[in-house]
Amino acid sequence: MNEQKYERLLTKKQVAEMLNCSIDTIKRLENLGKFPRVQISGVGVRYKPESIKAYIDRREIYIKPKY
Repeated sequence: MNEQKYERLLTKKQVAEMLNCSIDTIKRLENLGKFPRVQISGVGVRYKPESIKAYIDRREIYIKPKY
């Protein structure tokens, strides 16, 4: 059986759409070390979906009710 080991990598545009933000914001977050990138020679950079999902999970907050 030939199992696929890796998920399809995402582009900056796809990540921006996923997070509902601009590509500039993705570049800024990347430069701040918020999520790692995969350097692909001649193509540029891509992002692992699990890295983006982990970023989203780390940003989740819970607000305690006042009552």
